[in-house]
Amino acid sequence: MNEKIKAAVMTGPGQMEVQEFPFPKLEPGAMLIEMEMSGICGTDKHSYKGEMVLYAGTEAEQHAVFPCVKGHENVGRIVEMNGEYLDYDGRPLKIGDRITMCPNIICQKCYYCRHVYAWPYCADNKTYGVYFPADKPPHVTGGWAEYMYIFPNSFVYKVPDDFPDWLAVNIELLVVTSNVDRAKGYMEFASRGFGLMDTVLIQGVGAMGLAHLIKCRVLGAGDIIAMDPSEYRLELAKEFGADHLININKTTQKERQEMVRGLTEGRGADMVIETTGLAQVLPEGLDLMRRGGTYLEAGNFVDAGETTINVHRHLAAKNVLLLGNTNHPNSEYYRTMKMMERYRTDFPWEKFVTHKFRLDDCKEALEISLKDEVLKVVFDMSK
Repeated sequence: MNEKIKAAVMTGPGQMEVQEFPFPKLEPGAMLIEMEMSGICGTDKHSYKGEMVLYAGTEAEQHAVFPCVKGHENVGRIVEMNGEYLDYDGRPLKIGDRITMCPNIICQKCYYCRHVYAWPYCADNKTYGVYFPADKPPHVTGGWAEYMYIFPNSFVYKVPDDFPDWLAVNIELLVVTSNVDRAKGYMEFASRGFGLMDTVLIQGVGAMGLAHLIKCRVLGAGDIIAMDPSEYRLELAKEFGADHLININKTTQKERQEMVRGLTEGRGADMVIETTGLAQVLPEGLDLMRRGGTYLEAGNFVDAGETTINVHRHLAAKNVLLLGNTNHPNSEYYRTMKMMERYRTDFPWEKFVTHKFRLDDCKEALEISLKDEVLKVVFDMSK
C-alpha cells in the first residue's frame, strides 16, 4: 500500500488538480475501499460549470464545496474496516468484498427519514462527492481517488464479481430510473403515469437519458422517441432501443411537434422524460405531451436556472401529471443489479462507457465529458 492516496480534486469551477492525501484513520464503524472505477455524473459537470446548489429552497438545500474529491458513481473493494459493517439487506461485509454505495448519507431521524420510505428527502442529507471538503479529514470522500472513505451507517451493496467494472460503475445511474417505476404506479388513476405500450419521448439521450430509455423498454414501453442535438448520441440511442430519432439541431420546434403528433395519432407522447439538465427545454416537452399525460423531470439535479411556462396551457389544460425528481431510492440497488444482469444481452452495455481516464488526466476528463460525442466518462484506477 502506498503512503499517500492520489486523488483528482475539483478546486473551483473549471479547475482540477491531482493531489495526495494521508490515509485516513477510520472512526468506529467506518471502512476504506480501494477504488476500481468512478463515473463523472451530470451533477459533477454542473459543479465544474459553477452550478452548485442541490435541493434548492428545501430544508435539505446543499451547496457543493471546493476543494472536493468528487465521484458518487463508484465501485471498489473493501480493504480496511473498523468494526462490523452491514450491507443494505443486513448481511455482514468483509475485507475483499466488492461494493457500491448510495451517495446519500441520511440522518434517519428527521420527519422525512421517518415518513418517506427509501427516497432520501432527509433534511440533513450529506452526499459523497459533494458535501465534504477535500482539505479536511478524511479527505477522500468521493470516488475520484485511489481509495475512498466510507462513513458509518452508509447504505452499501455488494456487487457481483462477474460484473465488469464498466457495467458496475453505472449501477447508481440506473437506480435513478426508479422514477419510471414510480410513474407506472399512477396508471390506476385515469390512464395517468406510464402504462404498457405507451409512447415515451426522452429529451436528451446522454447517459441519464439512455438509462431511462433502458428502464422504459424493460417496463413495457411502446414507441420510444429520442430527442438530442448530437447525431452520435441519437444513433447510440437507436442501438439501445429507440424507435424514432429527432435531432433538434436539424428541426424547428414546430416540425418536432408535427413529427410527434404524427407518431401518436395527433395526441402527443404519453410520457415525456427530461434528462438534459436544461430548464429551458421544459415548455417544449410539455407541448409534446398528450392531454392527461405524464412529464417526468429527471435532469435538473442542481439549480441551473429558470424557465417560463404558461400555467394554463402547459399544466391546467393538459391535466398534466408532473413528477419531479432529484434523487433515487436506496432500496432499489439490488433490484437494479438483477435487472442489469437479466438484460445483459438485450442492450449494448459495453457502449455506455465511452471514455476512460487516469486520475492524472482529470482536467482532460472533465473537458471531454462536456462534449457532444461522448456518453459516460469514467476514472479507471487500473490505468
